[in-house]
Amino acid sequence: MSYIGKNIRKIRISKKMTQTEFAELFDLKRTAVGSYEEGRAEPKIETLIKIADYFNLSLDSLLRQEISINEIFHFRDDLLK
Repeated sequence: MSYIGKNIRKIRISKKMTQTEFAELFDLKRTAVGSYEEGRAEPKIETLIKIADYFNLSLDSLLRQEISINEIFHFRDDLLK
């Protein structure tokens, strides 16, 4: 199971970005972002690296798990206690 599309959507919505704004950030077409989010296509590795770097996320977590809001905003659990 791929988490890429779900994670892209979660990042985009959490950052209050439209698909168009997200697409422009990474030199993509808006329709490509929609395709990623719906699981009809997956981005190239170069694009995934750009997304991970831009949002300061690990490529591993972007690809292999459903990321949390805490990860997106870099909140640490130990600081919230």
